[in-house]
Amino acid sequence: MKYKLIACDLDGTLLDDNSVFTDKNADAVKNIAQSGVNFAVVTGRTFYEIPKEVRECKYIDYVIYSDGAVAVNKNSSKVLFSKYFTNDSVREIFNLLDSFDTMIELYEDGNPVTDNDKISEEALDYYSVDENYRSVIYETRIGVDDLSEHVQKSVKTEIFNVFFKNPNERLECMRQLKDFDDISFTTSMDNNLEIMPLKVSKGKALSRLCDMLNIPDSRVIAVGDSSNDVTMYAYAGLSLAPANASDEIKKIADKVICSNNDGVADFIYKNIL
Repeated sequence: MKYKLIACDLDGTLLDDNSVFTDKNADAVKNIAQSGVNFAVVTGRTFYEIPKEVRECKYIDYVIYSDGAVAVNKNSSKVLFSKYFTNDSVREIFNLLDSFDTMIELYEDGNPVTDNDKISEEALDYYSVDENYRSVIYETRIGVDDLSEHVQKSVKTEIFNVFFKNPNERLECMRQLKDFDDISFTTSMDNNLEIMPLKVSKGKALSRLCDMLNIPDSRVIAVGDSSNDVTMYAYAGLSLAPANASDEIKKIADKVICSNNDGVADFIYKNIL
């Protein structure tokens, strides 16, 4: 078989619009694995944001999460590699983000942490959080009384995920973040930023995983729908964009396939492998 690993994003890709890992995709992942091809999830979510059905799927060996900050062999519970912010960086980045009208989330040791008062319909409306993502927030966020106090003792911080009320403030924040010499950042929604330690990206993590598995880039398929998937596309031998992907992604993909609601894994198994 030409391909040996499929690296697949979650939201807008492997999951449908309701963040469900459908039976159709689950069956396809099983068939892919049994045909001798590794299936890896590569997501901006942190580990415990990943749906239980995905986390417990024995046919998915590898998970790269928090935009590439951590990679695990899921079935052996082994951390393959990780990179976290220093505590000083966490505080400095938080202070910048907190100077804007934002909903700030820290992804820490596999869990997303935010202020208690931001886990409400009123707050999610205020920050225009996507309706399809809200159930994930309610199910996974760990609320704290004061995030500004929490960051003073934060450890194993993988990334920041932050929602902006004002698009112009988001642009200004991006401008100021460019002055930091120890971070990188990307986005997966129109009103968010995802801030990672320097040299962390989905593409770099995918490259590192494939080196560990001795799989050349020419034998890798990358599938994703938004800006934080661009680095995966640059690495993989074949890049696939779901029909619902952003225009930016569609323009650089080798092929546009079905939408996330039609079973991306199923399409790959039946039409690409």
